[in-house]
Amino acid sequence: MPVESETVPVGQEAPDFTLTSIAGQEVRLSAFRGRPVLLVFLRGFF
Repeated sequence: MPVESETVPVGQEAPDFTLTSIAGQEVRLSAFRGRPVLLVFLRGFF
């Protein structure tokens, strides 16, 4: 896994990205603009 050297300071807007949900649907961060979002990144493999 590549390691990103850039970080986002606290309080700064996160860059937009798209991930695939557990249901197989694409979910874009910008779709939640204006609403609280909690991101949880799990390291490892299932």
